Amino acid sequence: MAKRRRECWLLIRVAAQNIERRPMRAVLLGVAVMLGVGVGFATFVAGWSLRAGIATSLSRMGADLVVVPRETLVNITSSLLTVQPTDASLDASMAETLSAIPGVARVAPQRIVQAMIDGHVANLIAFDPASDFSILPWLGEHQPEPLNKDDVIAGNRVPVHVGTPLQICGKFLIVRGRLEQTGVGPFDQSYFLSFDTLATINAFNYVGGSQTGEKAPAPANAVNGAAAPPAETNAEADNCKTEWPLNRVSAYLLQLSPGARVEDVKFSIAQLPAVRIVESNAVLTSSRQALSPLFLGIIVFTAFQGMALMIVVSLLFSAIVQERYREVGLLKAMGARGNQIMTIILAESAIITGLGGLAGLAFGTTLLLLFARSLGFYFGLLGIPFSWPPLAVLQMSAVASVMFSAFVGLVGAFLPAWRVRGLDPYALIQTQER
Repeated sequence: MAKRRRECWLLIRVAAQNIERRPMRAVLLGVAVMLGVGVGFATFVAGWSLRAGIATSLSRMGADLVVVPRETLVNITSSLLTVQPTDASLDASMAETLSAIPGVARVAPQRIVQAMIDGHVANLIAFDPASDFSILPWLGEHQPEPLNKDDVIAGNRVPVHVGTPLQICGKFLIVRGRLEQTGVGPFDQSYFLSFDTLATINAFNYVGGSQTGEKAPAPANAVNGAAAPPAETNAEADNCKTEWPLNRVSAYLLQLSPGARVEDVKFSIAQLPAVRIVESNAVLTSSRQALSPLFLGIIVFTAFQGMALMIVVSLLFSAIVQERYREVGLLKAMGARGNQIMTIILAESAIITGLGGLAGLAFGTTLLLLFARSLGFYFGLLGIPFSWPPLAVLQMSAVASVMFSAFVGLVGAFLPAWRVRGLDPYALIQTQER
């Protein structure tokens, strides 16, 4: 094992010495790899960031289709975000039926009820955080913890602060976050919570707690460590509406799959009884559906760029190997094996392209910083946030870029190295002399 390790180290040293013989050629090849890897890395990261930003921006436009009870009055601007206050509702089991319709990618149910909140009547909008795509994208100031059963989100025009306790129907909840201003009055003046939280409030008022005359417990994580004041027996709860059926939904917000036809989906939904379908702007729907093909196009572009680099490396090392036929023939005549010759050629190529990949990583990072300072800032003014991908994605893409550059060198030089590996020493020397 030690002998083989020394042999590999000796072959790598020979490859490094070959690079020193023609430094300018090695530098030019490294620069070509640097440009390719740097542009590819920057394109991937920028594409990821813009895709996420555009997706967030388009998600703020609401749904492609909204399914509501037939008798519900719908304002098209508001319905894309949520439904107007209404007593009409749909069965919660309809979510499975809608999800099974071809062309429907996501189904987000919402339930809107009126409740007594800190002494005044306001709208509560219940949603499922796991399937939501029209509320959480608007989340502005918020605490890092995920939404739980003791949390509520406030609309932009609601006069409360993040982290403060809020009394809803006699039960205390913590304001976990606030939405940014949407420009839609009912949406900005509402409170948002999960279906589980709505069920907790419902049970608190109609199963136990306030109905029995007990005081609502103060939350342990109130602001500044101080316990919030307890509920005043039934005063808040008695002003709430009657018991809310938990198996009812006010509206279903739908997002369509890429390539889905709105007319086909609407026709399938129209077969359901007692429903009304509201369609959003067709431009927004087509723009949202084009996001995945756009990101796929970026990946395809990067792949073709890598193939072009492989061809360049292969052509260059074909010329390099042909130039060294006499040397290779003498090495083989002195006892060098074909695999050793291949190792020298492949190591030389991997060293050049690997160093070029490291330089390309620095070059790509510079391009990304320039992009964030220029076009990224411009996109931010248009309402499309430019945010860096997660650290894990950046690390994986950086490592993949360097590994890919070395892989390009190995693949590009493999064919010339394999071809010279099988030639006889006499033929190599004779070919060089010609």
